[in-house]
Amino acid sequence: MKINIRASYDCFRDLRENHSYYIDKTEILKQYLRDGFEKAVLFARPRRFGKTLTMTMFRDFLDIRQNSDDIFHGLKIMDEPDLVKDFMNRYPVVFLSLKEVFGESYDRILGNFRLVVSNLCKSLEDLLQSESVNEYDKNIFKAIEDQKADEVNTVAVLDLLSRMLKAYYHKPVFVIIDEYDVPMAKALGMPAYEKVRDLIEHMLSYVCKTNENVKAVMLSGCLYTVKNSTYTGVNNIIPYTVLSPNYASSIGFTDDDIKKLLDDVGISDRYETVSEWYDGYLFGREKMYCPWDVLCYVKSVLDGSYSEAMGPESYWLNTSEMSLDMIHGFLGKTPNVKESFEQLLAGNTIDCKVNDQIPYHRIHESGDNLWSALLETGYLTKAVSERMPLMPLKIPNKEIQDVFRREVWDFFRDKVDNVFVKDLVKALWAGEIQTAQEALNQILEATLSFYHEYHEYSYHLILNGFFTGLGYRVLSEQETGYGRSDLIVLDPARARCLLIELKHVKREADLHVVVKKAANQILQNKYDSWLIYHGYTNRILYGIVCWEKHSIIESIASFSSEM
Repeated sequence: MKINIRASYDCFRDLRENHSYYIDKTEILKQYLRDGFEKAVLFARPRRFGKTLTMTMFRDFLDIRQNSDDIFHGLKIMDEPDLVKDFMNRYPVVFLSLKEVFGESYDRILGNFRLVVSNLCKSLEDLLQSESVNEYDKNIFKAIEDQKADEVNTVAVLDLLSRMLKAYYHKPVFVIIDEYDVPMAKALGMPAYEKVRDLIEHMLSYVCKTNENVKAVMLSGCLYTVKNSTYTGVNNIIPYTVLSPNYASSIGFTDDDIKKLLDDVGISDRYETVSEWYDGYLFGREKMYCPWDVLCYVKSVLDGSYSEAMGPESYWLNTSEMSLDMIHGFLGKTPNVKESFEQLLAGNTIDCKVNDQIPYHRIHESGDNLWSALLETGYLTKAVSERMPLMPLKIPNKEIQDVFRREVWDFFRDKVDNVFVKDLVKALWAGEIQTAQEALNQILEATLSFYHEYHEYSYHLILNGFFTGLGYRVLSEQETGYGRSDLIVLDPARARCLLIELKHVKREADLHVVVKKAANQILQNKYDSWLIYHGYTNRILYGIVCWEKHSIIESIASFSSEM
């Protein structure tokens, strides 16, 4: 039977009714509803890890207005008859998604919020026919539905709907709010931010505080950004972040999930590639993968669109505008993070006092705040399973390395005349050593004031970022021959490549000596063996040695007769 792989579903009912491949995550229903019930919870995960799918699964399981036997048939939760009897389609549910609530001004944001809650009211219009529902509440309901209610009543919509549903069904209500923090994330840096934050916190406070009409409130988002609000109800939310061991494997793919998926579709031989590119996350104590990336990769292999020449893609790159803006701004806004940034791109860890309750407007106040936010949004991960005062963080995988490299390109592109970059790249491909050297020295002169100290990985970072930004496939620290090469730049269309061994010296007098060491290293360790195996017939090998803002470049071929 053909397996239907889809990465785009974020509605549980649609996914199940269209017979799409599904990794069973229904145990979270039992974990929350029976084993660990709390009145107000937040499931915080990065984008594309399946938060919305999880929230719609809760909705479809609980909603008294649905019959969900068919879509849960055969799943683990159906092995819990008592829980199914007590909860499945037994409670009224209010489901609100805030992912489309944004705009260039507060008026536009409020207008979009009015539209979203108006549509929510339209889906509950039968409440207007009930004699159990208060007439005053019906009038406010109609005003919100017509987008004519004042701001106060519009913001209190969840309290209103909970009260009306409780009166109609005589049961308390589950309130589910998906992507609750998107309005704040989108408004970050705008004059409207404080008003937007106030709107969201006030809306939540109505239902998160003691409220006899509400059974529970479940939120999904990237950050727990409303802690210590002036609205006391918001402070009742229990967050389950990427640091929490509870529910750690409930949202996202585990290693066992990946192995089963690849085996089910007949490509288990690609496990190492999937692991290298899309693994590396540690949530709580669990090793996790991003479902979006893995499903996009698997789908491309199955439908023939995958390019073996280009290799795996960074599918996640453009899925989170907020996170990309956060990264894009940090080099210029946040002090004392540049060396840590270099360390991360060099494959090392950095130590951070992680704060998983950071408001959006405080992200750029310090390096620790920034790294904490990048941890929560999926650009960094823990390097240890247990929580500790100083948490070692790292870039999780090759996909996210690619994201950071592109940021280097964007940052330096504004500081370097593009002519120098183009001259450098063109000269390296053509073997024009003197031109390449002059261009690289011009680039170093313009960029190295960025650094407090010079390290080998500083130069590595610059070259890696430039080639990645220009669209080449760049392999950093690629295992080949008898070791790992510094940089391999691939141009698959022309079957050509650059292999670069980088060195840094502390004395100008050592430049020429160390170039020969770079040459020896490439030849003796047979770093070009990987390239030969993969059919790159035009292999251009260089040693590049840097001292402060100066460099020398030599073609390895010029030393081959001397070895």
